[in-house]
Amino acid sequence: MSRHWLLPLEMLYLGFPAGEIVHSLIGFDNKGGEEFIITEIEASLRYPQDYSYHVQNFTSQYYAQYVEPSTQASFLYPFMPSEMFNSRAFGMTLNVYYKDVEGNEFMDAVFNDTVNVVEIDEGFDHYTFFMYVFMITGLSLLMFVIHYVYTTVHRPMRATKRAPIETGTQDKSGVDVNWLPPGTIPTPKKSPSHKSPRNRNKNKTESSS
Repeated sequence: MSRHWLLPLEMLYLGFPAGEIVHSLIGFDNKGGEEFIITEIEASLRYPQDYSYHVQNFTSQYYAQYVEPSTQASFLYPFMPSEMFNSRAFGMTLNVYYKDVEGNEFMDAVFNDTVNVVEIDEGFDHYTFFMYVFMITGLSLLMFVIHYVYTTVHRPMRATKRAPIETGTQDKSGVDVNWLPPGTIPTPKKSPSHKSPRNRNKNKTESSS
């Protein structure tokens, strides 16, 4: 029986995303003359320097599926590396358990090599987005306050014009006389002009000549 493990090519080269489910496909090709029963598939992450030390055990999947002679079968095996293991390299072992019709049990390591667990670079982070929105809003409000204070302090003072006050007709003493009936206030008479004696003699001389 031949078997192989299929994964997306980008995961083989870049690594498994931490905290995300990885869907793998295990294929079997029974080239023998007897049937086999696939019973279980399990995988685990190991310490790279010591494969006997298990870092994370993934959930085992049970199938109990028959693979007839000269036939092929595929099995989906999902697993999820812990998000605590990002940006690190681990040893990974994927084992397949099967048995023949007589009950003899077998185990094959489909994969046994070093893999990388990487952190996902999310294209959109809601927390970062709202943090930037909050910062922009706060900055805009601060600029508005500064502009308001600046324009208030440096605003030119406008001279206020006083409305003219109507006082009516007043005499020389400043007393309003509009309320008095006509003829009540005597009209001042012009005093006759007094000429000096020199001017009178001059006028007589001019008249006699």
